[in-house]
Amino acid sequence: MRPILGGLIWVSLAPLFYSAMSASAKLSGAYLNVWQIGAGRFLVGLIVVPVIVRSLRISLWGQKRFLLTVRGLCGAGAFLLLVASFQRIPLSVAMVLFYLYPAFTSLFSAWVTGEPTPKAAWPFVCGAFIGTTLILWPDQSTDAFNLGHLLAIIASIFCAFTLLLVRRLGRENNIYTLFFYLCLTGALASLGPLLMQDGPILPMQAAGWILVGAVGIFSIGAQLTINQALVHIPAPTVSVMMTAEVPLVAGFGVVFLGEPLGWRLLVGALIVFGCGIGLNLLSAKSPPN
Repeated sequence: MRPILGGLIWVSLAPLFYSAMSASAKLSGAYLNVWQIGAGRFLVGLIVVPVIVRSLRISLWGQKRFLLTVRGLCGAGAFLLLVASFQRIPLSVAMVLFYLYPAFTSLFSAWVTGEPTPKAAWPFVCGAFIGTTLILWPDQSTDAFNLGHLLAIIASIFCAFTLLLVRRLGRENNIYTLFFYLCLTGALASLGPLLMQDGPILPMQAAGWILVGAVGIFSIGAQLTINQALVHIPAPTVSVMMTAEVPLVAGFGVVFLGEPLGWRLLVGALIVFGCGIGLNLLSAKSPPN
């Protein structure tokens, strides 16, 4: 019972840390650009992960390094695109659109991992896109489809590829190696544009330093807590529990940022969220390969 209780505590903390990271990234948009936020998050991880790996005496560089790099680029791209969408559309809308990734994961699964999507998953995949259409359908009470919506959807596609590559690479690499490549490629992807831009490289206000530090710290906390949860609880169960991030972040946007909550966003979000949970539950019931 004690290991299970410990796992439940860790899996409860993980979505809180991820939600705090997303909220901090949204708030930091008032002081920082996307490249500053990305560099802050990934550089903190790049410093901390080697220390953890050395203390655990495990391999850092891993196997299939090309795919590890591709996975890192996909994960970094998903984060940067999501942060860019935060700066253009409401946080609640961006998170709901980002949560299309379970549907995209099902669409691309056969191609990336060789695991065909079960027939029972297709109603959930279609339902997720119906919910998205309901959210994005233009009317006078909502913002027209713009670049922010597109960035959130592309971020969810990158996230789907990231998860599929994790499933493929996780058989030969530890979680810290996967996270290290994410931070390494993400830092390089952020520092290049950051150094070439005309604006300031470092935050100009104390609030910017605090928020970018919060993004980095919450990112590390999220990674460590989900790793500990996976030690005690099966991965599909953890995936289902992690869906709590969506209502937490969307609720933060509505309650604390004053974002509008129309009936179409609410109904569409419930459809997308419910279909995502359904896809995760189907994954939990699928027999292992």
